[in-house]
Amino acid sequence: MIEAIEGTIIMTPEIVESINAVFDFRVPRKWQFDPTGAEISWLTPSISGWIKGLLDRHHQLNIWISKERPPSFWLTGFFNPQGFLTAMKQEVSRTKKGWALDDVIYYTEVQKEIVQGEDGRIEGMKINPPAEGVFVHGLFLEGAGWHKGEKRLEDSQPKELFYQFPIILVNAMYNPRGPVDKETMRANQGGGKKPDVAVLEKTYYNCPVYKYPKRNDKYLIFRVFLKAESAGAPQNPNRGMTPPMKWKLAGTTLLCTKE
Repeated sequence: MIEAIEGTIIMTPEIVESINAVFDFRVPRKWQFDPTGAEISWLTPSISGWIKGLLDRHHQLNIWISKERPPSFWLTGFFNPQGFLTAMKQEVSRTKKGWALDDVIYYTEVQKEIVQGEDGRIEGMKINPPAEGVFVHGLFLEGAGWHKGEKRLEDSQPKELFYQFPIILVNAMYNPRGPVDKETMRANQGGGKKPDVAVLEKTYYNCPVYKYPKRNDKYLIFRVFLKAESAGAPQNPNRGMTPPMKWKLAGTTLLCTKE
């Protein structure tokens, strides 16, 4: 990037562009994209946010490597969160007899504990890791509020754009598309009977989780079933309108970052 011609040091356009970006408090493009335009790091609008993200991500990975596996993972801290959750499905599938990874889907349960702050650090919190699957935290709910007592969606408070979401248990569930032998079914039910996906889709909102506020398939990580209404709620007067439709029309989503 720096060339020397007859004892004179000349900076290339790339390094000049990076210096100008730092001067303007922007993240140099070389830090976020390779020459082909593929992302090689997290995207932030300011250089301070990028450096803070670097420190926070290093903190989580360093504890995992040098001390122990975290009881809950800061999902925002992974450059490839989809790969992390796929590895979790593989980990669970290896302990089950007859499970095919193509037939394994995500099963989620929202917990009560909330990890405050945006750095994902859980030091000082007492969190017992799950027997199977992983706990993830650090998500923000947009387009709705959250009723902690009933663990369901509710209308957000005025001027409240984001809600710090509780810890989520993300586990693997066997959902075969074809016939399954009895032995595999018994192995599948060994960890407790999971709810039917078809039933969940009628009363729960299948909420997408995005890496960034840019809502597209590129940044879609996975989906979480969230309870869409309270117990004993009156039926929607609009015929054909399922309870989750309200939150779908509101664009309710979970985000790893607000920027």
